[in-house]
Amino acid sequence: DYLYWQKHDKRMVERINTLIREAQREPFSGMGKPEPLKHALSGFWSRRITDEHRMVYRAVNNALEIVQLRFHY
Repeated sequence: DYLYWQKHDKRMVERINTLIREAQREPFSGMGKPEPLKHALSGFWSRRITDEHRMVYRAVNNALEIVQLRFHY
């Protein structure tokens, strides 16, 4: 997904990079309205990139595992 945005929308990449930095500092609070996900995605969190797109990630051993940067989960 990151490569898609690099090719198609540089402003979106800037927003994603900002959200990544924020999530690295504070995985469960801050900008992008962090929300814990449920059911099959339990343990993952979501932050809003835009109204349409979400960053889905989880914090693992002081690192972020990002699994989605496009669309809504």
